[in-house]
Amino acid sequence: MIAIVLSAGLFVLSGCSFGKKMLEQPSGKHEISGVLKKNVETFTGKVVMVDGAYRLSLLKDPDTLLRLTRAHRESEFAAEQTNLRKYFEKTISVNGTRQDDWIWDAAVIGQWTPPGGDTGPNMNAPKQTKP
Repeated sequence: MIAIVLSAGLFVLSGCSFGKKMLEQPSGKHEISGVLKKNVETFTGKVVMVDGAYRLSLLKDPDTLLRLTRAHRESEFAAEQTNLRKYFEKTISVNGTRQDDWIWDAAVIGQWTPPGGDTGPNMNAPKQTKP
């Protein structure tokens, strides 16, 4: 009987120390950045594929290639990136705030198609090979 109580006591103590070690170990999560300050603008451009990824090429500056994200924190930009495949070869308008090569808190507010052009999503667009 005493052996059972001692072994149970040792088991509880070792479980507590193991639990403490688990709590002290880093969880592997990345550091979260603060919420960014909004300065909403409207961007108009054509969706193109460059190096296996869809990007928005601005009409005012076609050499500028931008990525869209719904995120509000810089650390979440890549995870919340908008897939532009359905807008491939279409001209779209986007509301959001520009930071470097990103438009964050992006919302596609319209698309323009030429007369007689397909108005639905472009599901025949090639699949992107990188984000």
